Amino acid sequence: MEPRLSQITARTLAVCAPDDHYSLPSLAKFAAALGCPTRALSDGHVAAPRQVPQEFAATILDWIGRT
Repeated sequence: MEPRLSQITARTLAVCAPDDHYSLPSLAKFAAALGCPTRALSDGHVAAPRQVPQEFAATILDWIGRT
């Protein structure tokens, strides 16, 4: 995926869960490549949108300015 990061032109927010041992180590590198902000959720793993749906939704809504 890393070679394709430069193809992403949409406004982006990098969201990760604290127990996502696959993505969390790369979060800062991913965000730096895209020039985007990051948010770390309080709980969850890869399935964080299902595990902490209210927090995930609030994070996204806050980022897009709809809260």
